Amino acid sequence: MNDAEKWDRLLKKALASASEPEETLNQSILTRYQEEHTLKRAYRKRISAGLLVALFTLVMSVTVFAATQLFSSKQVAEHLGETILAKAFASRKAVEINQTVASGDYAVTLHGIVSGEGLRELNSSAQDIYPDKTYAVVSIARQDGHPMPATSDPEYGKVPFFVSPLIKGQKPWQVNIATLHGGYSEVVLDGITYRLIECDGVEMFADRGVYLAVSSGSSFYTNAAFAYNESTGEISAKTDYNGISLLFDLPLDKAKADHAKAEAYLKKLLEPAAAKEADNASNQAEAEFRSKLEAWTKKIPQGTVIPESVKPATIDDKGGVHYEYDGWSVMLHASILFAEGQTGYSDAVQFTEDNRNVMALQFSRDANGVITGRVIKLN
Repeated sequence: MNDAEKWDRLLKKALASASEPEETLNQSILTRYQEEHTLKRAYRKRISAGLLVALFTLVMSVTVFAATQLFSSKQVAEHLGETILAKAFASRKAVEINQTVASGDYAVTLHGIVSGEGLRELNSSAQDIYPDKTYAVVSIARQDGHPMPATSDPEYGKVPFFVSPLIKGQKPWQVNIATLHGGYSEVVLDGITYRLIECDGVEMFADRGVYLAVSSGSSFYTNAAFAYNESTGEISAKTDYNGISLLFDLPLDKAKADHAKAEAYLKKLLEPAAAKEADNASNQAEAEFRSKLEAWTKKIPQGTVIPESVKPATIDDKGGVHYEYDGWSVMLHASILFAEGQTGYSDAVQFTEDNRNVMALQFSRDANGVITGRVIKLN
């Protein structure tokens, strides 16, 4: 298994859960990756789901325009060496947006997006530009005018950012840039951070609604910054989040939506998550049941023994213990109830619960080998 496959499997396992990954898990993955790749190249153009998006930035320091002038999507792609992609951003099929939103201490601008037909004529390029991908450019600047840390600055990366498409109706911790086989390149120009993201094409979801989410404080999706409405499928930014938390509505052409393709894509993407979610539910139910049994067992000494239930069990020639009381009919092997030579009360207790009561059936064995059953009504 190569590195990409190994990390793809690791990250998919971490991110496919129905619940948000813990920060300790995120840090563990980052640490392990850094340990194994200390002597390898720190930058790759394309990042699969297994090559953690937070780790790959292009180390550049370029000063061309005045600090107050923002670069275009095309210019950002050129600075990143993506000349073919720069042409795609300059084409008629690209969508220039240039929308700026203030959030936290920052001003975030969504410059533009290109995918689908805007990339089809570039499919044969040597730069691996694929028509089934979506590319977008976002910039992040400080509202107070102070420059963002240059890539050579020790402060660079200390405030991580998450930039990702999110699909209306899909749990955002399951469907985001990591699981959409995405990644990014980043450059700081004149004190402004520019990020070029890529992921599997999102045009097929145009009829559902697609957001571009931006948050600070983590390189991964976090429920602290966004809220998901299970009933409506709407995703919203939390206004009380301490940092960037915002959503852009991507202006995708609904005529380019492909419902069948989108459903097939999501089914393949979410199958592991659904299985894990079912396993988690099963494990939680089992844990809750065990907890209930432990609580019932602790109540046995304070329970009320039903006198009529106290009677010897019959034992057949194969060691089977037979006991009946008030519709309670039990047949168990003695070895299940008692260890060899054990006397006193058995640790194996059976419970029954109805709307009113919890009843426990417990057996004891005396020195003569007589096994007696009793039913206890728990308080």
